[in-house]
Amino acid sequence: MPALKLPRLRRRKTRLACTRIGASLVVHGPGEVTAQARVLASSIAADPEYAVVVVDHPGASAPSIADAVRTVLGEEARPLRLIPSAEAGGITLDTARKLADRIDRTVIYADGMVLTHGSGGCFLPPFEANGWVGCGPGGEPARLGRRYPAPEWEVPITVDPLRTGRSLLVEPLPAGVWLRSDGPQRWLDADRARLTRWLSVRPRELTAVLGGHGIPPVTLEDVVGWWALVPPETQARTRFLSFGDVSVPSDTTLGQALADALGEEIVLCGGLPVGPPETPEFFTLREDGSHSYRTFAEQITFSPRRNADKAAAPQIRRSRLPFPGLIELGSGVYWYEQDSVVEVVQAGLWLRTDREPARAAEVRLMSCDPGAFRVFFDPTLDGHDALAAKLLDRLDSSIRAGAKLFPVPSAPESRRAELPFAADLTTPLTPLPRLSRLLRNLAEETKPPEPAADVPYLPVELSADAVSPPDLPDAEPVPEMEPGTETESGPSVEVGRPTVQPSPRPEARAWPLPSEFVADPESVRAGREQAFDVLSEQMEKTWRRFAPNRTMSESGLTEAVAAGLYLAGDDPDLDEGLRGGAEGPHVDFGRCVAAGLQKLPVHRNVATTVVDPVPGSWELLHDGVVLTEWSFLNLLTAPDDEETGSTDLVVWSATGRLTASIEPKEGLSHRVVFLPGTAFKVLEVVEPEEKKRGRILMRELAESELGADGGKAGSQARDDLIRASLRRFASRSGGTRSRRAPGNRANRLGRIPGIVDPPDRKYEAQAQDLPLAQ
Repeated sequence: MPALKLPRLRRRKTRLACTRIGASLVVHGPGEVTAQARVLASSIAADPEYAVVVVDHPGASAPSIADAVRTVLGEEARPLRLIPSAEAGGITLDTARKLADRIDRTVIYADGMVLTHGSGGCFLPPFEANGWVGCGPGGEPARLGRRYPAPEWEVPITVDPLRTGRSLLVEPLPAGVWLRSDGPQRWLDADRARLTRWLSVRPRELTAVLGGHGIPPVTLEDVVGWWALVPPETQARTRFLSFGDVSVPSDTTLGQALADALGEEIVLCGGLPVGPPETPEFFTLREDGSHSYRTFAEQITFSPRRNADKAAAPQIRRSRLPFPGLIELGSGVYWYEQDSVVEVVQAGLWLRTDREPARAAEVRLMSCDPGAFRVFFDPTLDGHDALAAKLLDRLDSSIRAGAKLFPVPSAPESRRAELPFAADLTTPLTPLPRLSRLLRNLAEETKPPEPAADVPYLPVELSADAVSPPDLPDAEPVPEMEPGTETESGPSVEVGRPTVQPSPRPEARAWPLPSEFVADPESVRAGREQAFDVLSEQMEKTWRRFAPNRTMSESGLTEAVAAGLYLAGDDPDLDEGLRGGAEGPHVDFGRCVAAGLQKLPVHRNVATTVVDPVPGSWELLHDGVVLTEWSFLNLLTAPDDEETGSTDLVVWSATGRLTASIEPKEGLSHRVVFLPGTAFKVLEVVEPEEKKRGRILMRELAESELGADGGKAGSQARDDLIRASLRRFASRSGGTRSRRAPGNRANRLGRIPGIVDPPDRKYEAQAQDLPLAQ
């Protein structure tokens, strides 16, 4: 009897649904979305390139996922990023491949456990997941890292655990890497949970966490070995965080020991960064790893010791305002009351005079104590006890509870000498307009009858004693000499060709200020009484708006007014005098201007202008050359369509001052001014062509970078990083420029730092714009 054939019962396929939650799609079964999938989908940031799909059904097949997603996306041709929920359990490579072939688009899936963090991203931990895997239609799978969105600093060395040195393990974290030794698992799990949940994930800054709790300390030698494997561009983005024990010499701090061991400038976090990547809050850590108080010094820069017994004081790179109502003068320095300032230091806050005391390095070198927030003050100064107590009252209660007053008596100061003269500024500050006529006549007298191969050089001393033509000696021809040779009257000047600015004597420099400098209001006011009085009244009104209960000091007002007069172009010859290395009244005026400008906010970003280099300038602007500008350099934070010139000058600013708060009514609201003596390194030079603009890229050098080579070597990693940023800025802002009205010298733009224009061209321009003294 033949066997009966029973009909095969086919398993009915579960039809999946797709629901949009937040910026994600959730593929789930007939029931509702699970709570875990709902939280996961709502916490993930949107992906501009991929459709984020949370798979919330175990064993979901490629066809069912494709059909469910199509009900929401339709025929939208977007690749997919798959993230499994706890209910789904995981996604296989086979499913991802089939899905990619079915929809004919790339599919990226999470191969393992997924952790989310407060910044809206996902992280696949190294010991529980293999990372993100990408599958293209018909292609081979490829690993794509552990972090989504991928930060700018993510490189292969930050993706997988790495052993280096004798005992160092580098473990990936959502915010960076953890440099630690091996130890008990219970201690490692506790620290790992803190660093995964608390640590702010910043896309542009890699956090290198040092050490742990309950495990052996990390050695500097092992850190140096890891640092050598990190690409230079990633080194520039690295921020170290002291989390556990690190073996350092007893006579130094961790930040200084790191800088000395690595041989370059490093940035140390002032505490654990917590919160959104744009505005994290930095908390100091106790010995057990728990939070203490929120610090004001958020990032601190340490420079290596270079053949010096003492370390340079660390610089506050990033800080937060101690309390509302303070006016920022510089990085971490704020006006307070009674000619005093509040400075953010590693260990807390420092209440001091507006002039830097003798024990400044001692205070700035003191490291942070998580158990005690220090407020430094000088008990020998009248009223500083009361000011310190008032400062404590204005701090947050969480900080005030653990704050301690720390007296720092000042060293006795020598009496400042009076200025040797009271400058008469009823005439232009320097004799350059008058000398322009003499120099042109002298050039004509010494000009050979026929063109010659060699060009004569003219030694000219720009002296303050030469106040009128009758006092000047008769012009005599001078013998030819080699460029750059010295004479009794100073460096030689070549007629017709640009040269590098010579280094002036200290007496002819406007910055830094000499120890005996005092702002003299009469020397600034003389000759410009009406402009001085009007601007003084405006400055005082502005001051009262920000500090209604405090009177502005006379010296502070004088310095601010001098800066305002300079920005208004009231002294058109100041920059020329400083560039020429001349001594005279203009130097003291320039020092008042510099003292006023240095109290303005610092611009740490790109600054630009348009220049028109003359023949011969390009020979001085080869890559790597360092040029020092001995006058004030004026640039803009954004291109000005009214500028004219063939070449874009783009500079990375570290100490340039933003002048918008004291600009005159017809001034430049986006101006940046660099103080005299600022050094710039040429990073790239592109000469203009017939249909292509020229380009000069420079970056400002810090004082710590000006070593024996004058800063020419510097940090190659920093050069590369800044060069790339300047290129992007130049490419976005390139294009034609319209012409600014002639004769407008108040803006002082269009100059190449460190280069002296040819005398014939320079003085010709002055003769056109300025009346010559009779």
